[in-house]
Amino acid sequence: MTSSLASRLGDIPGVASVVVDLDGFGRGIDVRLEPDADETAVMEKLRALLAAYGVRRDRQPVMSVGRSPDTFNYVDVAVAITPIESGARVEVATNSVKSFRIVAATPLSVAQGLADAWCQVIGKVPVEITAVSIEDDRRLIVTASDGENETRGEADTSRGWVESLTVAMAGVLNERGSGLRRAAS
Repeated sequence: MTSSLASRLGDIPGVASVVVDLDGFGRGIDVRLEPDADETAVMEKLRALLAAYGVRRDRQPVMSVGRSPDTFNYVDVAVAITPIESGARVEVATNSVKSFRIVAATPLSVAQGLADAWCQVIGKVPVEITAVSIEDDRRLIVTASDGENETRGEADTSRGWVESLTVAMAGVLNERGSGLRRAAS
């Protein structure tokens, strides 16, 4: 099943490469998109195909917990996530401090890099990102622990991955500022 699934996933327009490992230690499906791919359209096709193969249920009950997607308007840092050959460059900046991390191109690594850089620029004790997931209703969920307490942030993915991750991370770090600053690309 895995070779035909990988082949079918690779045939989706916008998919650059696919690795399927459903049995091994690091089991999962790694999908890399082409730089100009429409992420939303590709994700919808990926979900439908995974449901058809029985890897993922088509729809799960909708559960809404958390903050409004408008939270992004109140984030007081600039965030840029740039793909690089070896992974991604995650940058967070305020008016006076800038920090970046080079991380692996995995959701957990990118979220951890964002948390680390964000904590550094605001002078907060770092947190450990324990989970990153996307619910079937296209909500990004980021969960973190400070060693004693667990926090969770979530965001709608309809406005793009960087914005979604920024909103979710603001929820995790309980950070709201006076306005949004976008990082120059």
